[in-house]
Amino acid sequence: MSRAFLTREENLRLQAKANKRNRKKKRRGTSRSVSTRCFNYHDRLRNFFSSELQILASKGFIDRRYKKETISAPKFFSFKESFDQTIVFFKQLISSFVYGKDITVDFSNCEQSDVSAFSVFNLVYSELRTLLYKYNDGLFNRTNKEVLFKTSKKDGKTNKYLHAFDYHYLEDKFQDYSSYLPLNLFSGKRRSTFKENLKSSACSRIVRFVFDSLLGAGQNKDAYDIDIQNPLEGYVSEVLNNAEDHSPNGTEWFVNGISFREVQHDKKIVEFNLSIINFGQSMYEGFEETKEQNKDQYKTLENLYEVHRKLFTPFNKFSRESLFTLYMLNETISRLKYEDESRGHGTMNFIDSFLELGKYGDTNSDFRSVLNIVSGHTRLTCDNRYKPYKNGDMRIISLNNSNDIKQLPDNHYLRTETEYFPGTILECKIYFEHIN
Repeated sequence: MSRAFLTREENLRLQAKANKRNRKKKRRGTSRSVSTRCFNYHDRLRNFFSSELQILASKGFIDRRYKKETISAPKFFSFKESFDQTIVFFKQLISSFVYGKDITVDFSNCEQSDVSAFSVFNLVYSELRTLLYKYNDGLFNRTNKEVLFKTSKKDGKTNKYLHAFDYHYLEDKFQDYSSYLPLNLFSGKRRSTFKENLKSSACSRIVRFVFDSLLGAGQNKDAYDIDIQNPLEGYVSEVLNNAEDHSPNGTEWFVNGISFREVQHDKKIVEFNLSIINFGQSMYEGFEETKEQNKDQYKTLENLYEVHRKLFTPFNKFSRESLFTLYMLNETISRLKYEDESRGHGTMNFIDSFLELGKYGDTNSDFRSVLNIVSGHTRLTCDNRYKPYKNGDMRIISLNNSNDIKQLPDNHYLRTETEYFPGTILECKIYFEHIN
């Protein structure tokens, strides 16, 4: 069943519910049955860490030195625009919840947000609330923590995210009669049974979300030459396979998204946002782990890296990790090629299909489709400017004007960051022209 975009009136009803919920939270916060705002037994607490929190803790995301009473979101709450500051924000959030008392998450100075940052926030916040519940279960003197939110003074879209993800109501001054369609966070994990059913359900939800967003823009999905339901579900399934391959047993992959129907650059559009997230190894770490079994592929990538390394200058050079991550997107390259010769097409299929959906950006540069990949220390972007292209029978992406994989990529599209994300995020932003 297709879902409709939420109207202003529906937003106002949600706002009233949020106000009621906040009043209840406030009353609970003053209840005499709560004796402390801090966790008293930190050794006990770690017994209740989820697999995801255990990974984050092992990678330095939980440390007393990051504890703060107020956690300020960066100016750009975005892995693409402000990777290091966004990672530090999450370190502060998790550490402050574990080691501190009540906390305030302050988006006052935030000027831009992306779906992947809010998706990670959504799942991390959910993991922390679950941790609190598990810790308190059976205790007489329970711990209670309040997490308060301050909205942006500068960016209505950030406040729409906060409202849509149910953290804060949307203030009247940011009500612009736009509407939104949430996908809502869901997850799955590698299982010996029901594995394909979970993935099949996830793929169907994502494709339905695409079609609902198209319909919300007044478009007939057939205008996009889409018979794509079955192929697109297959491509999403391959991406989720990759997410599982890079995840330790017991961890989950997560999917979230939201579409906004609004006016941008004096055009009525639908802005479609989707993120797929897994914790565990980065793409590069996974490839390094199988280099002995995967010697032929590994040698191919090493040879290409040597070609690129000779082109480095003091002002234009790349880390081995970031270049290997780029190489791994290209067709036939897979860390598990030694197990299955058919591997190595999934991510390229996914990139191709979503850039095809976002072809409005080909004719209007204000609405370029963007696909970001965050993995380990690497941030990679491809859009309507740098697309995959054919090289013989293979599809290649080189992120340069020459469409030559042996030339260096554009350093605005491939970057090595100081901070580290333990896993991989795939984020899509696509614009659909609204047809009146």
